[in-house]
Amino acid sequence: MNVKHTGIYIALLLSVALCGSAMAGPTWICAIVDAVAVDEDGTVGPPDLDGLERPTFLHVDADKMTVTLLAPESRRGEVTKIKAVYKGKGLWIFSGQEEHRAWSMVLSEKGHMTLSVTSDGGTWSIFGHTLQDAERLLTAKKK
Repeated sequence: MNVKHTGIYIALLLSVALCGSAMAGPTWICAIVDAVAVDEDGTVGPPDLDGLERPTFLHVDADKMTVTLLAPESRRGEVTKIKAVYKGKGLWIFSGQEEHRAWSMVLSEKGHMTLSVTSDGGTWSIFGHTLQDAERLLTAKKK
């Protein structure tokens, strides 16, 4: 490897390292454990997703104001916009609206996730666990 190429590789490595540690806001990976729907007539059961597979993993980005589906494979990359964010003591609260449904999500520092989705005549309650992105945690510990 000559000197010219060495400089290019060093510049590339530095830019990747600096960009990786320059994350401005928190992000989370969320695993959905359970979901239940309650309709206005009192029917209780799994949420009706119109034939779509149930999401199992989400990525929440407070800066980009997005929730992105990571799994199942058939739904990977679907994005929902976050409309409002509130940072409280030991938790974050996100809310938004998609089509004819409103939603709110609570993520706690203890690793709990609660997601509520409401529409005309029904409510879904979704429970899971969260992990703040590992890169973010490592960056925070170095400071």
